[in-house]
Amino acid sequence: MDPSNPNQPKSAVTSEPLHATPATATARHSNLLAPHLGGSGEALHPSSPAWLTAAQREAMSGSAIPATVPPRTPTPVHHSASGSLEDSEKNAVEVKKNEKILIAGREEIEKITKQRKLKFSDLITIKPTGPQANANTGAWPYELILVRHGQSEGNLAVSRSESGDLSSYTPEFKNKHSSSYRLTDKGIKQAKVTGEWIRENIGDQFDRYYTSEYVRAMETAAHLGLPNAKWYTEIVLRERDKGRMDNTSAVEKHTVFKEDMDRRKRDAFFWAPPGGESLADVCIRIDHTLNTLRRECSNQRVLIVCHGEVMWAFRARIERLSQIQFARLLGSKDPKDKIHNGAIIHYTRIHPQTGEIFPEFRFMRLSCPWKPEYSSDVWLEFSRPIYTNDELLESISQVPRYVNDTIADVDDGKTNY
Repeated sequence: MDPSNPNQPKSAVTSEPLHATPATATARHSNLLAPHLGGSGEALHPSSPAWLTAAQREAMSGSAIPATVPPRTPTPVHHSASGSLEDSEKNAVEVKKNEKILIAGREEIEKITKQRKLKFSDLITIKPTGPQANANTGAWPYELILVRHGQSEGNLAVSRSESGDLSSYTPEFKNKHSSSYRLTDKGIKQAKVTGEWIRENIGDQFDRYYTSEYVRAMETAAHLGLPNAKWYTEIVLRERDKGRMDNTSAVEKHTVFKEDMDRRKRDAFFWAPPGGESLADVCIRIDHTLNTLRRECSNQRVLIVCHGEVMWAFRARIERLSQIQFARLLGSKDPKDKIHNGAIIHYTRIHPQTGEIFPEFRFMRLSCPWKPEYSSDVWLEFSRPIYTNDELLESISQVPRYVNDTIADVDDGKTNY
C-alpha cells in the first residue's frame, strides 16, 4: 500500500488505513451477555485458540505472512438446552464486533527493526507529528508497559500445593500476608531477564515509573535494571484482595472454600472471594490509575510493575474485554493466553510500522521474555465494540428467559384495554 494514497483500501474493522498491513485475521469471538449462556468459562469455539487464529500462529512462528488472511468461518457451536447458542450464525454480531487485527508478526517486526536499526521507542522522537503530537493534558500516554512481578514465595507455595505438597505452608509462612511475599531466586532471575528484554526491545528510559507497594512488585522493579529509574510506589496498583482466601493453598481452596470456587466458575468476572474483591472491583481502581496517567503523563512513556489480576483489569478497561472474553481467556489451556510471572503487556498509540499516532491506545503485544514459547509477541490492533439497538437485541436473544409477565397492565397511553 502507498501511505500517500488517500484512496487506498481501509480496514474492514476501522476507518483508519493500515499502511503495509501484512495480515488480517479474526482473533476472538465473544458474546455480550455470554456469562448467562454456559457459565463455565468455556470458549464459544472450542476448536480454535482463545487468543489467536491458526493463521496468526503461523505468522508468529516466523513463517511467511500471507498478504491477506481471510476471516475464518466460526466453528458451529452446540450448547445445552439452557437456551444458549445453537449455530454460529446467531453469533454474527459478536464475530464482527470483537475481532482483532494482526498487523505485524515476529518476522515482520524483525524486518522493520533491521531496516530502521531502531528500537520501537525511537519512533516516538522521529515519527509523531500533527495535532496529537502536541496535545496537552488529557491525552493518553504514548506508551504503557505493564510488567508482572517475578515468581514469589506465594506463587511457588501454591504451585507446590496443587500437587499435594504443603511443605511450604509452615506456621511462619501462613502468618504472612500476601503483600509481604518476597521473590524466589527464580523470580529474581525472571525480573532480570525481563528488564534486559525491555532495554533491548522497547528502551531504557521512561518518563514515569510506577510500582505496586507490595514487596514482590518493588523487588521486581529494582531487579529490572533500568538506568536512572525513579519509582513511584502506588497502593492503588496492589494485587486483588483475596479476603479470607489470602495466602491459602490449593488444597484449602478446593476444600474449605469449595462453594466459593464453584461460584467462581459461574461468573469469574463478578465473583469475589469472601471478604475480597471481584475483578470488576479492581477495574474501578484501574480507572483511577488511567485517569491519573491522562492527567500527569500525557504523551509520555510509562512503565508499571504490578500483578497478574491487576494486569487483567488493565486489559478489561483498555481493550474493553467483555465478560465472555475474560472467561474464555481465564479457562484457556494455551500458555500464550496467560499472564505469567515476568510477562509484559505493551500498549501504544503509535502504529508500530508507520509511526502514525492515534488518540487512544490502539495496538498491543504480549511477551514472556524468560519463556519465549509463552509469548505471542506480535502486534495486534484492537478497537472498542459499539452496538446498534438491533445488534443488542440480537445478542440478548440468545439468553433464555424463564420468568415472564404479561403486558396487560402496562399503560402506554395509546392502547385501550
